[in-house]
Amino acid sequence: MAISDKSSPAGAYDIGILGAILSAVGILTAGPLVIPVVALVQAQPPWTSPAVFVENFHRIQTLPFYFAFILIGGSVLMLVSICLLSTKRAAALAGLVFVSIGAALASINYLIQTTFIPAAVSNYTTELAPVISVLSLSNPVSIVWAVEMWAYGFVGVGTWCAAGFFGAGRLERAGKALFILNGVVSILGALLVSIDLRGVFSSTGLIGYGVWNLLYFALAVVFYQVLQRRRIQGTID
Repeated sequence: MAISDKSSPAGAYDIGILGAILSAVGILTAGPLVIPVVALVQAQPPWTSPAVFVENFHRIQTLPFYFAFILIGGSVLMLVSICLLSTKRAAALAGLVFVSIGAALASINYLIQTTFIPAAVSNYTTELAPVISVLSLSNPVSIVWAVEMWAYGFVGVGTWCAAGFFGAGRLERAGKALFILNGVVSILGALLVSIDLRGVFSSTGLIGYGVWNLLYFALAVVFYQVLQRRRIQGTID
């Protein structure tokens, strides 16, 4: 049931709307819009060794990871907004905690890809080969893929926890379904890589990546629409 929004913290809607915009932009720029550009400038061949990776490395390959910071920042802001606006405080707070854990793990990954890997390439010696092998996302069995998938698994747990924020209207039901579905898909992805980490580069893994991108983009767009409508109507859940 909707109730008056008079007691809602000032700017709560703006925080969520900004978060939704950043999440949508981050999804597009960290993946579908930028990856083809990277491939045109300098694509990495399938992983065979650190030496081959270094030989084919170009700084533009780090570009998607800079945009990924926008995605995780937007995700945290969406959950902050839900915490401020939701009457289901405990579930909303749990959602924010899990999304923040995921964002922290993902941030470590992106710091490694944007800062450490280029430095290791620039100063490459055979002693650095094992380090690059372990920390490069080009390697399908790198530890950072495990961190990446579990990071977004935690984000999925967070959106699932926060799904109770949404109400009973058609748009609200769509938002709730997307928040829950993101939880299911993200958790399944984390569990699957714990069984077969190399699966991230399989046909199934790549299809899953595309589906998740579409799902999260839709989640951000619908959340944006829900907040805009609620702000106009002056209601919260």
